[in-house]
Amino acid sequence: MRRTLFRYLLAEQTIILFVSVFVLTIVLFLGRSLRYTEYLFAGGSGLADFLKLLLYSLPYIFAFTVPMATLIAVLVTFSRLSLDNEITAMKAAGISFYQMIPPVAVLTLCASLVTFCLMAFIMPRGNIGVQLAIVEIVQSRVQLALKERVFNSQFDGLVFFINEISADGSGMQEIFITDERSPKLTRTIMAEEGFVLNQPEEKQIIFRLLRGTIIRVDETMSAVQTINFRTYDFRVDMESLGLGGEVFQKGPRDLDIFELKSNLRSVKRGTRDYNYLLLEYHKRLSLPFACLVMGFLAAPLGVQAGAASRFRGVVMGLVLFLLYYVCISAASALGEDGTLPPAITMWVPTVAFGVLAIIMWVKTARESTLKVITLSRRLGHSVISRLRVRR
Repeated sequence: MRRTLFRYLLAEQTIILFVSVFVLTIVLFLGRSLRYTEYLFAGGSGLADFLKLLLYSLPYIFAFTVPMATLIAVLVTFSRLSLDNEITAMKAAGISFYQMIPPVAVLTLCASLVTFCLMAFIMPRGNIGVQLAIVEIVQSRVQLALKERVFNSQFDGLVFFINEISADGSGMQEIFITDERSPKLTRTIMAEEGFVLNQPEEKQIIFRLLRGTIIRVDETMSAVQTINFRTYDFRVDMESLGLGGEVFQKGPRDLDIFELKSNLRSVKRGTRDYNYLLLEYHKRLSLPFACLVMGFLAAPLGVQAGAASRFRGVVMGLVLFLLYYVCISAASALGEDGTLPPAITMWVPTVAFGVLAIIMWVKTARESTLKVITLSRRLGHSVISRLRVRR
């Protein structure tokens, strides 16, 4: 009997989990892809670039969808059991609510391990992959955007004039560049030929110019300097294209858990950088544990709220999930400022919700309704009745 119940509950939860992960991943990726719109469409990028960004973005998206899908899977399963009176039938057969812990535990533990691997090791590499892919797209955009025998002014403070560009956009002949980015110095660069270097790790656009001259004039027009060169690398920051340079900076989120721990040893304790690194380190540990907490919180919530309406429990679960992330954000702000110890603040919301999950399991096993759920039911009935009266 126990094996049958275990397989039955685990199978139903697993199916809903995979469906929820699939749907949530699509929704979150569509929202995240809006950030990449100008990179993908401004320079004629194709399907391959879009798929590359999707592949590298998946670890970051899964780190959020797996915990959320775990909560939804357990919540929907137990809401249906309660709505169809299967919970009542199990109790009549002598099966207590505590005997339903094993299938919930197996599902949530697996989800926690997957989330930990994603956040600790895979997500940082995916973040770096996204950055490098965007740099490659921007570099190819530059090659496509430059037109021959036209004054190209896509860069802030720079004007390019190129007499001839090869068919594939890689080679340029007879190049003229005016550089007015510095208010104290104006540079005019002339080169016989050149090309764009594709080096994503540089986080810059590099024009390698061959056989040319640089003319420097100061702001007073009183001093002129002429430099001849055989090879010259002319570097342009990403900010010059107006594409948000902050996207390309490598930070704590791009470090795996071992790199975070190593960096913590080299940063002075008590500083803002140290607090931020420590917060990120404990976030990688506490958020996977939240899968376990959310799953155990969802089961009694589904039973108590699902008896009245299947969707009411889902709404309450999503509200609790949102509340959890609001608490995490508040804890991050307090820990980063040093108001509270960073090593403790990231665990407070998880521990608090874990205590709430234990209380709800005990009350549900004793067939005692939580006061918050009773109040929400009354509030829901009053709102529905008022809407019906207005109609």
